[in-house]
Amino acid sequence: MAHGAEREAEEQRILIHADSRYAAYTMDLDYMWRWEILRDDEFVQEGCSLSLDSAREAVSHVLRFFQRQDEAAAQPGGNSAEIKRLLQTLGTPIPIDDRNETTKNELAQPE
Repeated sequence: MAHGAEREAEEQRILIHADSRYAAYTMDLDYMWRWEILRDDEFVQEGCSLSLDSAREAVSHVLRFFQRQDEAAAQPGGNSAEIKRLLQTLGTPIPIDDRNETTKNELAQPE
C-alpha cells in the first residue's frame, strides 16, 4: 500500500526546471505549492510557495544562487580554502577565536 502512495506522489510532481546538473519539481498541496531542487540527483533544497508561478520564481532564484556558486568554484581562486591559503602566505593573521576575531599575532605580542 505504501508503494502505491509513493507512486501516486511521484505522479503528482511537476518538473519545472531541468538542466545538465539541476532538476526542480513542484507539487500542488491545495493550500500551497511545495518545491524541491535536486543537484546531480541528490536533494539540496526545498521550499513552498503560494502559487505555481511563485514556486517557479523561487526555484529560479535559488538556482541562480547555486549556479553562481558552481561558477565560482570552477574558477581558480574561487574557493575559500585557496583564498585562505593565499592570505596566510601574505602574512595575514589567522583568527583563533571567530567570536571576537582575536588573532595568533595579537596573542603573541606582549602588551
